[in-house]
Amino acid sequence: MSREAHRRSVTSRAMDGFVERGGLWVSAQAVLLVAIVWIGRLDLMTFSFDGQQAVGWTLIGLAVVIGVAASRSLGGNLTPYPKPVVAGTMVEHGLYRVVRHPIYSAVIVGMIGIALRGGDWISLALAVGLVPFFYAKSTFEERHLVECYPSYVEYQRRVPKRMVPGIL
Repeated sequence: MSREAHRRSVTSRAMDGFVERGGLWVSAQAVLLVAIVWIGRLDLMTFSFDGQQAVGWTLIGLAVVIGVAASRSLGGNLTPYPKPVVAGTMVEHGLYRVVRHPIYSAVIVGMIGIALRGGDWISLALAVGLVPFFYAKSTFEERHLVECYPSYVEYQRRVPKRMVPGIL
């Protein structure tokens, strides 16, 4: 096999693995997050209210706390991909006792905080648009979680909400 054919073969396998693990979800998520921050800096359709900066910073702080706590609970199971790590274990402690996807919650809350700080309606709309995006991503992820961990079905019954206790 020529050097070029070998390189294409390796690249093709890597791309197949990326897509199989849910890399397209990760890519779309990255594009959305960058767009929220970038568009917020353009000042296209701005808004302002008393306490806007304080609310934005509070949400960002809350997102950091939620994200760190959830990440610590996941430990070695943490991955940006919606497909679970190969040698992983099912996590049901910490914030995972309250919602099934607290890191997604953290990202949404943080991005809304960033959008509020920037004060741009388009950025805020994209941040709120993360809710259906992460709901769809979590649906894809949970299919794989059920395959890896048969007890995940019972966990879904015990913890019925994905991202917001009592609501979503």
